[in-house]
Amino acid sequence: MKHPGYAVSRRTILSGSGALLAGAALWPRPLQAASAPYELVADTGRQRLAFDGAERLARTWCYNGTVPGPLLRYRVGDRLDVAFTNRLPEPTSVHWHGLRPPNAMDGAAPLTQPPVAPGETMAYTFDLNDAGTFWYHTHFRSFNQQDRGLYGVLVVDEAEPPAVDRDLVLVLDDWVVDAAGRVSQTFGAIHEWAHAGRLGNVVTMNNADDIRLPVRAGERLRLRLVNVANAQVFALAFSGHETVVIAEDGEPVPPRRQSDVEPLVLAPGQRVDVILDATAAPGSEHAINGLTLTGEISFGRVIYAGEAAPEGRSGGPVVPLAPNARPTLDLEGARRIPLAMEGGAMGRMRGAVLGGTMMNMRELVSNGRVWALNGVAGDMAEPLVTLKGGETVIVEMTNDTAFPHAMHLHGMHFREVEREGRTVTDAPWRDTVLMGAGERVAIAFAGEGPGRWMFHCHMIEHMAGGMMTFVEVEEA
Repeated sequence: MKHPGYAVSRRTILSGSGALLAGAALWPRPLQAASAPYELVADTGRQRLAFDGAERLARTWCYNGTVPGPLLRYRVGDRLDVAFTNRLPEPTSVHWHGLRPPNAMDGAAPLTQPPVAPGETMAYTFDLNDAGTFWYHTHFRSFNQQDRGLYGVLVVDEAEPPAVDRDLVLVLDDWVVDAAGRVSQTFGAIHEWAHAGRLGNVVTMNNADDIRLPVRAGERLRLRLVNVANAQVFALAFSGHETVVIAEDGEPVPPRRQSDVEPLVLAPGQRVDVILDATAAPGSEHAINGLTLTGEISFGRVIYAGEAAPEGRSGGPVVPLAPNARPTLDLEGARRIPLAMEGGAMGRMRGAVLGGTMMNMRELVSNGRVWALNGVAGDMAEPLVTLKGGETVIVEMTNDTAFPHAMHLHGMHFREVEREGRTVTDAPWRDTVLMGAGERVAIAFAGEGPGRWMFHCHMIEHMAGGMMTFVEVEEA
């Protein structure tokens, strides 16, 4: 087994030092010495953030003292072996977003495990059969814990990674900052839950609101974009460059070229891997522009530093990634399951079931619920659907609310098969799909590992406010 953070051969090393990302906080940092199991600790701490032209120290909750937590890096076929210790003042857990572990290792407390109490330790161990860009984060009281900084990136390298000059992780987040430049420590506002979620007024890439990404002309880069924000949707483009999308949500896709006028869209929880060829002139600078739910932003700049790279890999063909193993979907024989999203501000929901009791909106709000799926406000008493291992189902989702939702399925991947009543063919495998207000989307997936798997909105405040259910998979 390789320890996370090992140096990848064929020049596909992760380069995230301060020298590379000038203007950004130092991340990823070197990991501790190799050990098995790997020790991951959740604790309180402080993190350097760069915004408004200055560096600030923000109060955080973090893994191993940093936000994001340590980059966990493996090769496909390795075994994840993590000894997790909770030193926070409240229980927590670790969810391995996008991976397909055994149900008991999924980390969705309290559905798949009891939360890890303060001072306690839990072992997470499972085989890594999928290559791709994934991440890990808290999955207990996430509205309070994730936005404080309890997240990190996990990369599983392909057996034969693509030939690039550098392989970079770019973490997108937003922060609620007060007039004095302090990161707000207020969480759980019902107004945020009933609207778009907790949206920050400072947007960062690798902990800086004006990242400077030095490149050399002629280089080929693999950029792994990860949206770890509680609720914010990011759309971004690398001005003056054409990117080639090679993976979405960690799953390989046929290489797809996008110009700088076609933004890369990432909902909360989503990842996009792209190839960027540094084809501009030495000495030039190019904006990384973006849009969010709250307006236009700039992430920073790509800066051509120094002379051209004489042995750079740019310009060659982009070879598709090897596919991960996925089940065969039986669309013709699939059961169809409706899923109606209701509630929120400006919604038409008059009431929903919570704890087996029908409640009106006033009663729901008093119990911290403002959203519902199929008329149930997240009480998790019954599954959305129970299916046998290998059985295909199609979930027909209708967003009957005034806000977007990013629906995330644990333990399995799905394909979009219909949007607005029209058939979608050859959609990529994903674990999270973004739906706009009023949209209808149908997704198909097959039961894989047995157990209870969460299915919820990854706008974290929406999940906490009732937009969650689960899928039960029985033995084949």
